[in-house]
Amino acid sequence: MLMSSDIKEILRRIAEEDYESEKQEIDGRLDRCKSLILEIAKVKRFDLAISVEGSDTQFQKDEKDLNFLERGNLVKGKTSYTRHNAYREYQLTKKGDELATKLLNEKSSAST
Repeated sequence: MLMSSDIKEILRRIAEEDYESEKQEIDGRLDRCKSLILEIAKVKRFDLAISVEGSDTQFQKDEKDLNFLERGNLVKGKTSYTRHNAYREYQLTKKGDELATKLLNEKSSAST
């Protein structure tokens, strides 16, 4: 018979495995997150279509990365709607702008 402590240990092990998997996934998406920050810094307002009547959008491709950036207070997003579509507008926060400057400096230092 499983005791409460046995169940607790099994669930904690599963949570640790999930955590390690999530960390590896983030490491794999790091370059895309950097690219998004630099792209938003360049254009100031980054619009991404969520849904457009009659067509597929690329939103799902970037949604998870943008959500991470938003949760990290690097970007802020606002959803807007028109009659036939919806889009999400992103801007860098002060923290995101500072990070973009550092990334640009890092990039220019590496190329010299």
